[in-house]
Amino acid sequence: MTMPLRERQYYFRDYYDQGEELVLEGRQLRCKLSSKFSLIQKYEGPLAADGPIAIVEQLEQGETLEQGNATLELEYEGTLKADGYQLNISKDGKITIAASNKRGLKYGMDALHQLLSVDDGKCRLPVATIHDEPSFSIRGIIEGFYGTPWSFDDRMDAVRYMAAHRMNAFIYAPKDDPYHRELWCEPYPENIFAQIRELKQECDTHLVDFYYCISPGNDLKFRSEADFASLEAKMAAMISIGVRHFALLMDDIDYTLSGENLHYLERSGLAHAYVANRVYTYLSGQLQEVTLAMCPTEYWSYWDTEYKRDIREKMHKGIKIFWTGYSVFAPKIGSKHAQENYSYYGHDLWLWDNIPVNDADYDRLFLDPVRGRYSRLGQTGHHAVVANPMVQWECSKITLNTMAHYMWNSERYMPELSWELSVREFAGELAEDMMFFCSQNLNSQLYNGGYEELKEALQSKDVQRLDLYFDRLESTSSRLLQWGNHKFKEEAGPWLQRALADVKLWRAVRRKVTGTFEPGVNEELREQAEACQAFKVRLGSDPAWKAAEAWGFAVREGKDGYRLTLES
Repeated sequence: MTMPLRERQYYFRDYYDQGEELVLEGRQLRCKLSSKFSLIQKYEGPLAADGPIAIVEQLEQGETLEQGNATLELEYEGTLKADGYQLNISKDGKITIAASNKRGLKYGMDALHQLLSVDDGKCRLPVATIHDEPSFSIRGIIEGFYGTPWSFDDRMDAVRYMAAHRMNAFIYAPKDDPYHRELWCEPYPENIFAQIRELKQECDTHLVDFYYCISPGNDLKFRSEADFASLEAKMAAMISIGVRHFALLMDDIDYTLSGENLHYLERSGLAHAYVANRVYTYLSGQLQEVTLAMCPTEYWSYWDTEYKRDIREKMHKGIKIFWTGYSVFAPKIGSKHAQENYSYYGHDLWLWDNIPVNDADYDRLFLDPVRGRYSRLGQTGHHAVVANPMVQWECSKITLNTMAHYMWNSERYMPELSWELSVREFAGELAEDMMFFCSQNLNSQLYNGGYEELKEALQSKDVQRLDLYFDRLESTSSRLLQWGNHKFKEEAGPWLQRALADVKLWRAVRRKVTGTFEPGVNEELREQAEACQAFKVRLGSDPAWKAAEAWGFAVREGKDGYRLTLES
């Protein structure tokens, strides 16, 4: 299927196309390769033998394995940002990809795949030029939530997903992995370490940087050489399998110093700078190039503090700083707070964006796009944006795709368009149903809009409109429960079943509204209400309970609950 022009103009930073088309015979784009990127005359990225693009290798005698129908030239262009690329498709069948690193070459080849369509035994490409560079040098996912960590299979799939969506960093920091936090000073059991090694290898295969994080802040003794030896041993094990990127996480701890720690370092800011500097010195002695980021205990806020001053003045300038915005779940990250916090910390900032994480709302799914992020955040000292997903990895993909769009080109990011493209990619033919389901599950931590169709129908107490709404909720949920994406059904199944329970509750409310004296109507309403309450999950739109509330049959109690108010 041809990528529509509107999507090309949005997805690629600078896209130039005068409407001409390159048409080549054959059901496969067979490229004769010429590389000026290096003396290695081959494309090192993954290409399926039966895929739409094949590289025709050169034999020793100068012959080709098969006849090519296009030429592909790879070039080094040092003026491009890391991961950026230029792709030029000429009318004479010459294709050129220029980049400053291998990841840029990969993204250029990915762009070629996206532009290529094959039909009627012909390959079709727009005659076009693309200049594409990222807004942030580091773009990725941080597995940093509380709750059940992802499975090994989820992590492997996450790496492949990132690689396909121009993200380049997998940051391993599951809060409830005991060897990351509680047992930070103990080595990993061999079976878990073997999985981390395999995960690192998968990252290497897909040109994704693997970051190992450790969180020793709860009980590290700053004068204990034994504690620092344990910390170094943990990092040495990671270095032995090729890890070069690390993060020291001091978030979510009681950072008030006491006892010997207080006597030795006086203030928590001095203490955390001291620990980070020791880690940085150790890593710098072990590796030619090292990346170290630190998540401070004051990872949110928008004002200056003594703690930030100590970090600013005492911590090595090569260490990066995580922050989440002006709150843990920041509805808006604007230019003022971004610029001021950059000056307060005095280090390169990495945005740890708590989207679409649901560890503060385990009963909810968050399926809408990222909103409220400054379009020129990369010009305020921010070099990275990493998203903290939900426990439900498959469901996280919808929001993460929109995050990937923002990370790559924040200046042009359009939330609703990205949401549309993300849902279509995720659900295919069921995109319309999926979008309706997503629109029932907006991120209440970040966005209070939405549910307008439901809100208007309830305000006017329009029973017919509500019937149509709940009929659609029923048919949508039923179709999604029959969908072939088994991982999605496993994760979202409880919410889809809850939606069907809401439909039954509405119909009980409707019978009460339209036939007050009908025998047994109150009992049925209580029965359906109890069925909804038995679920441990809920839709963000709370449609049936809001309907019951609109007619005075229920009242809201607290953040998440409702109570029936029927007369006995």
